[in-house]
Amino acid sequence: MTITTIKENKPKNNLIKNRISPNISKDIDNVLNNINERTPVKLRDYTPRVLVKNGIKNLPMYENPSHIRKNILTIKEAKNLGLAVNSKDHYHGLGKGLYIKALESLDNPRVIFKNKDNKNYLILTVIKDKKNNNIIVPIEIETKTDVNKVSIDVNPVKSIYGYDRKNPNLNQYIKYNIKNKSLTKIYEQKKQSTNIASQSAFSINNISQSNNCVK
Repeated sequence: MTITTIKENKPKNNLIKNRISPNISKDIDNVLNNINERTPVKLRDYTPRVLVKNGIKNLPMYENPSHIRKNILTIKEAKNLGLAVNSKDHYHGLGKGLYIKALESLDNPRVIFKNKDNKNYLILTVIKDKKNNNIIVPIEIETKTDVNKVSIDVNPVKSIYGYDRKNPNLNQYIKYNIKNKSLTKIYEQKKQSTNIASQSAFSINNISQSNNCVK
């Protein structure tokens, strides 16, 4: 059984309603308090309108519990909860509040890039983490996940984190991948247009250090 694409009604009075799952806070608490929880969590009832306008199906957005924990917790917090932590694990320590704020910000992203595989997208948000790093959100589109033994159609969130590595920084990372045709810019906030001249000369003022790869 699969869910059908949700048709989005225009919200009254220009208010955005039911974008974030109404149970998001409780569901996150469950994931953090129950380290054995494996059921994917619904983060958003709808895909952000800006993505839908760029041809992406309007599906609910989910994330795996293990990724949510790594987005929200610090390494110390993960260990205190009894989670196994090794050198390959990346705990980003956003905290629950900032994690949810980043999810809400997807309705007003700064820039969106499409991967050459046409299945993965990289969203640069207008939100920064506690260390002043720009938060990015890699997503996959139009795939399936199992929730309570039922297969449903979703646009999964792969991770949410502050892009914090110095070499390459975020500008360098984006420019490199555009040059190699791995990424294509499909959307940019109009108010940022003076800071980004073109895809070949990607530049955002005051952007912070970045990670080398999307996790």
